[in-house]
Amino acid sequence: MTTDEAKEIIRQKKTTFGKRLVILGHHYQSDKVVEFCDYIGDSLELARKASAIADAEVIVFCGVYFMAETASILASDKAVYIPDAKAGCPLADMAEPKDVENAWGIITDITRSITPITYVNSSVEMKAFCGRNSGVVCTSGNAARVFEWAFKRTDKIIFFPDKNLGRNTAVSMGIPEDMIAQWDPSRKGGGLDEEAIAKAKVILWNGWCPVHWPGLDPSDVGMVRKKYPGIKVIVHPEADPKTVELSDAKGSTAQILNYVRSLPKGTGVAIGTEFNMVDRVRADFSRALNVIPLKKVFCDDMARITVEKIALTLSDLDKAHRVKVPDKIATDAKIALEAMLEIS
Repeated sequence: MTTDEAKEIIRQKKTTFGKRLVILGHHYQSDKVVEFCDYIGDSLELARKASAIADAEVIVFCGVYFMAETASILASDKAVYIPDAKAGCPLADMAEPKDVENAWGIITDITRSITPITYVNSSVEMKAFCGRNSGVVCTSGNAARVFEWAFKRTDKIIFFPDKNLGRNTAVSMGIPEDMIAQWDPSRKGGGLDEEAIAKAKVILWNGWCPVHWPGLDPSDVGMVRKKYPGIKVIVHPEADPKTVELSDAKGSTAQILNYVRSLPKGTGVAIGTEFNMVDRVRADFSRALNVIPLKKVFCDDMARITVEKIALTLSDLDKAHRVKVPDKIATDAKIALEAMLEIS
């Protein structure tokens, strides 16, 4: 199947299905895929959209697997499909359920006043764990609000799986470094003693997004400032804290877009996130701003979604990969997801 043939099939199927079909796409998708998406957004925006879709019977999710799982839970009366079931997330895979359960057992033997928070970039099992334990899900766009919500209920937070988002959020809230601990599941007791756990307000999981770390680092900020004096720099909060500190701002993909919109005409801005999104922002604002990537970094898993795979999915839904979450896991995960939506 050629790309042109795939595009024609998608157009025909969208016409045939009409309102019964919705195609959701993440900002990190290619322009070829975005062309056929009914809604584009970050994880939070797409979660909201999935939970609010009324007329559609079929959702095709152009993103990675955990996003399709979330849509399946929040739109349980819809059939949710992903064009490539192998579009995973290395970050999500860094928090194994058995390791999290082990950490939780050790930590709650020391303190019961703790809330589990999982980043939306995590497996459905981790979302269900939070739902079972009075926890919540967060996105990069609402992490600070979710942390505030948790601190009104308990003294401590355990946050997984992204250590950089967790640390950047905690630091932005004024939590001292000596009250931020890191749990390493590869080490006995997470590498923390009882005193460290008792002292910490935030316990971070040792996970990271390979696109934003070590894909982006402080030297990238230094180089772009040297080449373009006066340029503004905004990075995703999955970048390491030093990179964030050297930048002018940090934010989720939606927040990055809002930041760019707020800049005066003629401003130069370097954006530190996945290149497909940066390139699209550059095109959209080419008449007003000088937009450049801080560095060209790509998400290989997002790139697994292609127009050819979308066409194949729509051509035979009986053979396409439908995303289904077991009822018990979905019920528990939905508790944590709905708490996130209420906070955001």
